[in-house]
Amino acid sequence: MLILRIKQAECALADGRLDEAFEIAKAEDVRHHRHGQRLVGRLARAYLQRARQALEGNRLDLALADCNKAEKLAGNSDDVAQLREAVCRAIVERQQGHEQDALRVAQARERIADGGHSVGGQILAEANPGDAQAELLKQELAAARLHTEDAVAKAEEALKRSDIVAAVDFIRAAGVVKARNGRAGELLGRIRKLAGEQVQAGLEQGRIDRAQLLLQRLAPLDGDSPEMTELRRALTHCHQAAELVAAGQPGGALPLLRKVKAMYPSARWLDKAIGDVKQAAEALEELDAGPLGLSIADAAGSREQTMEGDEPAAPARQELPRPIVRGMDARMDNRDTSPLPSEFVMQMDGIGSYLVFRGARVTIGPISSSARPTLGLMAEPNLPVVSIERVDADYFVRSQSAVQVNGESVTEKLLADGDTIALSPRCRLRFRLPNPASTTALLLLSGARLGRPDIRHILLMGRDILVGPYTNHHVQTEHLEDTITFFEQNDRLLCRASQPVTIDNRPMQPEKGLTMDQPIRIGKLSMVLARFHA
Repeated sequence: MLILRIKQAECALADGRLDEAFEIAKAEDVRHHRHGQRLVGRLARAYLQRARQALEGNRLDLALADCNKAEKLAGNSDDVAQLREAVCRAIVERQQGHEQDALRVAQARERIADGGHSVGGQILAEANPGDAQAELLKQELAAARLHTEDAVAKAEEALKRSDIVAAVDFIRAAGVVKARNGRAGELLGRIRKLAGEQVQAGLEQGRIDRAQLLLQRLAPLDGDSPEMTELRRALTHCHQAAELVAAGQPGGALPLLRKVKAMYPSARWLDKAIGDVKQAAEALEELDAGPLGLSIADAAGSREQTMEGDEPAAPARQELPRPIVRGMDARMDNRDTSPLPSEFVMQMDGIGSYLVFRGARVTIGPISSSARPTLGLMAEPNLPVVSIERVDADYFVRSQSAVQVNGESVTEKLLADGDTIALSPRCRLRFRLPNPASTTALLLLSGARLGRPDIRHILLMGRDILVGPYTNHHVQTEHLEDTITFFEQNDRLLCRASQPVTIDNRPMQPEKGLTMDQPIRIGKLSMVLARFHA
């Protein structure tokens, strides 16, 4: 029977059925027989020959399998070792080639997404002819070019009509907001130039609302041009001055308006505004210094309580609003006696939870620290406690012991957008100012965490909180098409949106604002304002 099996294996080998012969030859009794040993040698050489042919034909998986079978038959001989090394080297080169192809396609896709169709096409031209992903991306590139050409043509027509908003919408739809060259890049330059002129004209004519609205629509195309940055700063000063006047602090509005006047001398409306504000500040100072100043606060408190209740309430003594003075303490008063908590959580469905601090100063450190920071982190108890303070439109970080800001040891520093604050190598926060026209800042926890793991974003609320699809929004989400603006007024949280606002399925009452712990719906946005317990 053994001789018969050996004969069967020899016949299979002669017919080229190597795998059938291998199944017989791998048996121990066959390998120990002298005829079987000759069979094993011939079969191993046949496997090596077929493996070399597979290697030359780039059939690497078959070559490796035949090499393994030859090794099982003849052991790790020199021929087997050399062939295995060649096959493994070819497999590594093939894998590296696939990785390079994938990287090339990814780079081309990124360039195309940013509007760089020409650069993306050049990258794809270097792809291997058999790369299916590259061929598919070439088809997508051809379609994108047609779409872009159509959108750019429509944007040019809109620009001829001086309809900048429509031109921006066409450019955004085409996905070429980052284009630098070609027809799209030239068009973007014209849009930015004309938009800057219109925003400046609105500011100089006193149409701050139109200028601000246009700046928001231009946010995806704005870039970092000095002109736009200066316009944003000027509009920020105007809004801050208006808030100070509304709060009964005209003295604090004067330096802001004078800064805007120095930046844009042709804004003639500022002359009258500065004169009126100066007159109001002087009048308020005179009233406060006279006998009437003793009763103004009581009258204000009585009026507010009368408006909030059905029955007139007893007058409540409160301080007369003071003009802003130079110095930290006047700006960093965190006291909160309103129904709206000094800190709360905006829980937005499908977006996430954002912890909001209303005060201009917040302290950050380990939750177990004896200093009892405002924002307690789950971190080592010996880490320093830092404070982040808002002064006008600027933010400062301060600490009694040195902390790392962008890798530099400091105890005090003016923060800029993108700065990283490190209490330790594993406890870091990133500081963001998404919108230069807003005084609201965003802290991103990185390597640090709160007791509530769902909160990774901290909002230091200034004038407003912007929620929407643009990169200059404090809360950016693709779930919304338009901007929702949250702002504080008369110690209430209100919102401005293009769609109806309901609280617990009832229309919002402006005199009450957005209430805590009630389901709120603003168009597609569903959210709840929850109290924060450290």
